[in-house]
Amino acid sequence: MRGRSSTDLLGLALLAGLIAGGCRPEPPDLRDARAAGKEFSTALRRHDGERLRAMAACIVSTEGVRDARLRYLEPIRAVRAAALDSLVTLYTEAHRLADSVYAAAPDSAADLESRFERARNLGRRAAATRAARRGAEESRSDGMSSANTELKTIRAHVMVRFAGEAVGPAAIDRDTIVRLVRAPGGVWVVYAFDLASDSPGPLPY
Repeated sequence: MRGRSSTDLLGLALLAGLIAGGCRPEPPDLRDARAAGKEFSTALRRHDGERLRAMAACIVSTEGVRDARLRYLEPIRAVRAAALDSLVTLYTEAHRLADSVYAAAPDSAADLESRFERARNLGRRAAATRAARRGAEESRSDGMSSANTELKTIRAHVMVRFAGEAVGPAAIDRDTIVRLVRAPGGVWVVYAFDLASDSPGPLPY
């Protein structure tokens, strides 16, 4: 039996080192989400409206964008399609009521600002949840899902550089949150893109 070459031995040593160091391949869902986040960032950077429309179930503005780079991904979450439908109804009704309460308040009301912020936040949650449901349908080529379908969601943090007249003399970097959803056997679809400071409050998906 011939001895192993130095190249073979080096390869085995590197493999053993990777295993000992805890290096593991990314799960397919996470790997695909990372690829989608990078592709979305590239489309933003290039102001590629056609690609952004193909990837997103929401409106994505590139105004003032000069650069965009994926920073990191949060853990993948799971949510049933039926639960997402319930949240659409819940947030839509809550926003309607909060909007009515704000509209009915006199200009002199001490809590006018807090009423406005609550209505705005609920409006964003309702819009994001409706877009997530659309994204889940667009994720599969056949557009079919049942109430028990388990959907995957993930949040990607993308650093975006803004510049231009609306920004001022110096460019600014802002952390943004890109939310994506995936149906079984489908692709990752963007359903929300916001500045981290403007992102909808905690969502249970």
